[in-house]
Amino acid sequence: MNQRTPSRALALAALLSTTPVLLHAQDKSASGHVLNWTNTIVVEQDTLVHKGHKLPAHAFMVHEADPGAALNALKAAYAGQHAKFSGSDPVSGLVLVTGLGEAPVLLLASSAKDRKAGGARMRVAYAANDSTALEGGRDAAHALAVQLNRAIVQQQIDAQQKIVDKAGSKLESAQSDQAKAQKKASNAASDLEKAKREKSKLADKQAKLQKEQQRFQERYNTSQAPKDLEKLTKVQGQLVKVQEDLAKQMKKEADAQKTANKRLDELPDTQKEQQEYQVSKEQAVSELEALKRKLEAIR
Repeated sequence: MNQRTPSRALALAALLSTTPVLLHAQDKSASGHVLNWTNTIVVEQDTLVHKGHKLPAHAFMVHEADPGAALNALKAAYAGQHAKFSGSDPVSGLVLVTGLGEAPVLLLASSAKDRKAGGARMRVAYAANDSTALEGGRDAAHALAVQLNRAIVQQQIDAQQKIVDKAGSKLESAQSDQAKAQKKASNAASDLEKAKREKSKLADKQAKLQKEQQRFQERYNTSQAPKDLEKLTKVQGQLVKVQEDLAKQMKKEADAQKTANKRLDELPDTQKEQQEYQVSKEQAVSELEALKRKLEAIR
């Protein structure tokens, strides 16, 4: 009997025991996104130059965004109005703005990188035309700042959701591989037990025929009768056949033992892979939930 099997079984049992996965809080996701919202939306007075005219403007930060991403988020915010923007610095477009009347107003926006604050500093101006700014607009600018910062975080959430989905697919694949490996190990163990039972039957049959051979040999030695020789010869033929079958069966058992050992050796690897993907998915889900909380914290 192979002495490695019991120790392997014990090691496997220890490996398969479930242990809680501890997810440590961290400031950033694996993909580099900040997980907590620690900023405050502040709208400040500023100015913006458009076609040679210096207009009063409102400035605020779009955190964790480069200038291009901030402007793209602004354009996307008015996509539902089918607003068309033109220009580059600043961009301009006619939009409807809550609190500034029912008619479209000219929205001017410029964005620049602010490395210290960690994002893009955006300036917006609400105007009646290219040279005349509208009164007020601070509340509208604050609402836009909230909307754009939420849009950036929503993009992070969407990207993280893809990571979660991918991790889930890998985990499912690993679980499938683990199930297949366990089935193969179980089948190999069953084949080994069957081979052992068949060998035992043949060994018992061999022992029985050996006794019969000895009995007929002794009888023939005494009688020298042809009929006793015939019985002895018959038993000897049966014994040879059984011994040949037993030799084949012993080889089958050895092969089955080798296969069973191989399948047992494969189990820890597939289990380890499954556990790694389980941890990866749980971490990705934890980060996704943190980003969702971050989104809700933007006010």
